[in-house]
Amino acid sequence: MRNVKQSRCVISITGQTPDPEYPVDIWFDSLKSLANVLSKENQQLLKVIAEQQPQSITELAALTGRAVSNVSRTLKTLCKYNLVEMTKSQNGLAVKLRYQSMLLLIQPLE
Repeated sequence: MRNVKQSRCVISITGQTPDPEYPVDIWFDSLKSLANVLSKENQQLLKVIAEQQPQSITELAALTGRAVSNVSRTLKTLCKYNLVEMTKSQNGLAVKLRYQSMLLLIQPLE
């Protein structure tokens, strides 16, 4: 795992032609899949991680008012897409963002 957070993550949908000026970091199978992973609730979770830097999943759950099991499941999905990383801490697993911002590239329909 990288200790330094990258400044920007480029996201695109599988099947689209990538722009050479913006190498894609994360591919999603569909726009629906992207919308599910980056839902409003999950965006709020990412915001809390960025602002509060929780030192455990339990702390993150308390900060967001979500159940620990729900937060844990969501974090596994976010980890799968390399949006967050979890590291051992004194209180359990600390959660950190891998990127400071995200750029979504979607090609127009023809």
